[in-house]
Amino acid sequence: MPPVTAAARALGAGGLHVLVPRDVPATPDADAARRAAEEELAKPVYRETESLRMRIWQWLAEHLDPRGAVPGVPAWLSVLIVVLLVTALVVVLVVLFTRITWARRVTRPGDPLFDDDRDAAALARAADTAAGRGDWTTAVVERFRAIVRTLDERGALEDYPGMTAHEAAVLASRPLGGMAPQMHEAARLFDAVRYGRVVSTSEQDAWMRAFAEQVARTPLVPAMPAGQVTP
Repeated sequence: MPPVTAAARALGAGGLHVLVPRDVPATPDADAARRAAEEELAKPVYRETESLRMRIWQWLAEHLDPRGAVPGVPAWLSVLIVVLLVTALVVVLVVLFTRITWARRVTRPGDPLFDDDRDAAALARAADTAAGRGDWTTAVVERFRAIVRTLDERGALEDYPGMTAHEAAVLASRPLGGMAPQMHEAARLFDAVRYGRVVSTSEQDAWMRAFAEQVARTPLVPAMPAGQVTP
């Protein structure tokens, strides 16, 4: 029966019917569904809603690809150069951060030498205890304090509140005679270890211990008045 005749009969029966041609399938096949999906996704509205993360990633991939970062060289060499530069930058940043950390730890170069009034024997015991547990920083610091306190107790110098390691070394130069350079070296080591400019080692502790023993055995001359200290 022709389609026009079928439609006329349907209207004449008093009802309005939607007629679907017999040659059109009710469900599209796979190819038709794929084409419809591609056409739908190709609409501008979907491109405009692309995620920000994807845009950033695409920009990085286009502009920061190490394979093309160095023009005129093979891709592998370009990647190698980029890796070396990044590694060097990280090393520089680590060194700078370490130095800044050390600088912050140095509150004031002329901080007082002593924090309390312990005698030389007590300071030496504290140094021995610290060395026994591997705390070389405390061992070196306490050993130098014991040296200075020993010189004070033997009358070789006059200890006073607020005295620094440098001032103690200057005061001890005359009574120690030929050992004055070692005293200045010990004062520099004390400051470097105390304020974190160096990490103390067992060798430094052994050197400071040997110097303390040498000071204890050395005959000393009378003390220089504290007021005669010069930079």
